[in-house]
Amino acid sequence: MSIITMLLFIHLTVAQQLEKKIAIPDYSKTLLLEGGLNLSVPVHIQMYRSHRVGIGVNVRVSKKISPKTELGIRGEYDYRFARDNGPDTTDTASGRALHKNFSLFALKPNVQFELRKNWFLGVETGVGYALSDENNSIGLGFISEYNGEAQFGSCSGIYLGKYFTAGTNDRTLGISLNLTNFVAKGHAENTLGLKFNYCFKK
Repeated sequence: MSIITMLLFIHLTVAQQLEKKIAIPDYSKTLLLEGGLNLSVPVHIQMYRSHRVGIGVNVRVSKKISPKTELGIRGEYDYRFARDNGPDTTDTASGRALHKNFSLFALKPNVQFELRKNWFLGVETGVGYALSDENNSIGLGFISEYNGEAQFGSCSGIYLGKYFTAGTNDRTLGISLNLTNFVAKGHAENTLGLKFNYCFKK
């Protein structure tokens, strides 16, 4: 009986060790790559008066650090269209930029958490660079709170979305609702939009 009990104990111990080795993946080798399209509208009163929908692209590279957490970095480009609200009469660069389209480039490290049923939540913050079609040195300077110039600023955001699967793939398409902002000189301009991302690799 003693020998049988000892053999059974050894068998269970080895089985548990093997099960643990199988259950814990090597996250250091897990890279995720996704990219796609952005659609957004301004939701702050200043930019909302002068500009409307923005379209763009984004690419995100990330690495799993736990079964439910990813660390990554996102590169993003958006082009926002001005409203057709008549010509400026002040004859200043900032005044003319109020009626011109502009571009916004952003680079944002982020952390993303996996929720239930393929839902995910993320936060990100980084740097942004704005270019007006009127004058490169204006950026978002057409907004009065920026006092004439606002090329560089911080870009942050929070997003909530869901991954959709196809076949044996764990994730194929991600759709998320994003609230983002551009902050310079103590003033923030916010946008609300959707991202449609295709997951290239897991």
